[in-house]
Amino acid sequence: MPLKGNNVIANVHCKKHGDFGWANRVKCHFNQPGKKKSRRVARNLKAATIAPRPVAGAVRPVVRCPTFKYNTKVKYGRGFTLEELKQAGINRKEAPLIGIAVDHRRSNKSVESLQINVQRLKEYKGKLVILKKDAAQEPVAQLISEHVLPFARPDRRVKARAITADEKKADVYREMRIARADARMVGVRQRKADEAAAEAALKKK
Repeated sequence: MPLKGNNVIANVHCKKHGDFGWANRVKCHFNQPGKKKSRRVARNLKAATIAPRPVAGAVRPVVRCPTFKYNTKVKYGRGFTLEELKQAGINRKEAPLIGIAVDHRRSNKSVESLQINVQRLKEYKGKLVILKKDAAQEPVAQLISEHVLPFARPDRRVKARAITADEKKADVYREMRIARADARMVGVRQRKADEAAAEAALKKK
C-alpha cells in the first residue's frame, strides 16, 4: 500500500537489473541462419521422399473468396466438389490416389465456377502420368513449382489515358440520379400502369 498522505508513491526500480530484469525479457534470434538451413534440408528431404510426385501436393480448384467485399478475388480452394469430379469423369474415391484434392462439403453456386474447375480437372487428367509400381519405366521429372497447374491472376492495373470528348460531355451525376430514381420508382410506376390498364378495360365495357 502507498504511504500515508498525499505524497509521491515510491517507485524504486529494484527489479530492472541482472538476470531477473531486462535480460530475462529479451529474446535473441541467433538461430535464424541455422533454421533457414534446416527448413531447406527438410524441404529437399520431403521432395526426395515423395518423388516423382509434385512437391506442391495435390491439385486444387480455383474458388472465389466469400462475402461481398472479397468475392472479386480468386484463390486456391481446399478441394474439388463431387459434382466437378462427376462431370470430369473421375471417381471420387480414385481422385485422392491420383493427386486430386476432394472437398465433399463445398458446393457449386454458379455454372461458371463449375465449368472452370471441370476444365481444370480435364487439363490435369490430360497431363497426368501414372507409374506402375513394379513396371520398368523411364524416369519422370518431378514438378517443383509452388502450385500444381497455377492459374494466372488478372492484372487490375489501369493504364492512364486521355479523357475523350464524349466523356467530357457526359453528365455522370445526372445519369446516376436518374438511374437511382428509376430503380426506386419501379413499384410506383408499375402500380400506376396497372391502374391505367384497369380503367381502360372498364371504359371499353
